[in-house]
Amino acid sequence: MAELARGDRHETRCLRHAEIDWAAPVALGDTTEKSPLGEVVLRVENLKKYYEVAANALFGGGEARVVKANETLSFEARESETLAIVGESGCGKSTLAKVLMGLETATEGSVFLDGQSIEQIPIEARDTATISSIQMVFQNPFDTLNPSMSVGRQIIRALEVFGIGDSDTARRGRMLELLDLVKLPRAFADRMPRQLSGGQKQRVGIARAFAGGARIVVADEPVSALDVSVQAAVTDLLMEIQRREKTTLLFISHDLSIVRYLSDRVMVMYLGHVVEIGTTEQVFSPPYHPYTEALLSAVPIADTSVEKRHVVLDGDIPSAMNPPPGCPFQTRCRWKAEVPGDLCETEVPPTRELAAGHKVKCHLADDILARMEPVISLAAE
Repeated sequence: MAELARGDRHETRCLRHAEIDWAAPVALGDTTEKSPLGEVVLRVENLKKYYEVAANALFGGGEARVVKANETLSFEARESETLAIVGESGCGKSTLAKVLMGLETATEGSVFLDGQSIEQIPIEARDTATISSIQMVFQNPFDTLNPSMSVGRQIIRALEVFGIGDSDTARRGRMLELLDLVKLPRAFADRMPRQLSGGQKQRVGIARAFAGGARIVVADEPVSALDVSVQAAVTDLLMEIQRREKTTLLFISHDLSIVRYLSDRVMVMYLGHVVEIGTTEQVFSPPYHPYTEALLSAVPIADTSVEKRHVVLDGDIPSAMNPPPGCPFQTRCRWKAEVPGDLCETEVPPTRELAAGHKVKCHLADDILARMEPVISLAAE
């Protein structure tokens, strides 16, 4: 270990540390052009998903109650677009993913994939083309692979289900190409999942999702279980494959720092509602929905040249089984006093457009929204 003169008890095991220019600016990495957006691939209109549960969940019986997991969701996603879906746990993000995948059917509303209605077709009734068109990258890479199958066999199995390849030799060739696509050595085809790290397992999951030429990939917090350095590598890989394949990516997350880095548009959900949707630049700049303002305040920033306002929400997200009347956010909103009367407590806000493509569900008047200050800004010199 060599002692550095820059600080007390600062040592390094590097033979060339004296050659490092500590004052040199950080070099910019390679930049890539974003693929142009294509036609609308996915359209969701007034989607609702309710669950009926017994009043006594342990023993059953009693009057059934309704959990409103999704409430009148409406949005579109285009080819090559990354739409980030953000919100606290319990806001309905994963329920939306289940409906899109066919693991649940919608209570009301419509979901159109390339113009075809799929909201009432469960996964077991969907044809092969629909199943291969919507694929998922799961949150936990440790539980998504079959421990008794080799990596190559699991990818080949997906190719068989999707009807890709006319022979075992063709499918094996395609499997090796998919390993190349996710930047894993071809020798990994013969490895078992227990021989892989978390990041390597997630790469296998990505290869399997893209095996059938997916039109839409739903990524449900795909890097939250990985180390920070591995998160960056897997995220960059996912975006590189998306650009190459022109896939629509629905990126479900609660990490707004990753969302800002990779998304074209952001949809903010709260208690089953879409409370704000717009381009990434629109959502990260005032005016905000009051809930978005609080989410931005929670983004960790290590850069000391950046200032951040602290917005602390009182209480927890209400139960979807017993949501508050009126605005779903009214029990925690710090701007509620700016709305005259009891409008927030009695009426669900209409969704209105603040700018082209930027919509919020809020009762705040335009002049109040215009007075909002940025949550994140550069520190004054």
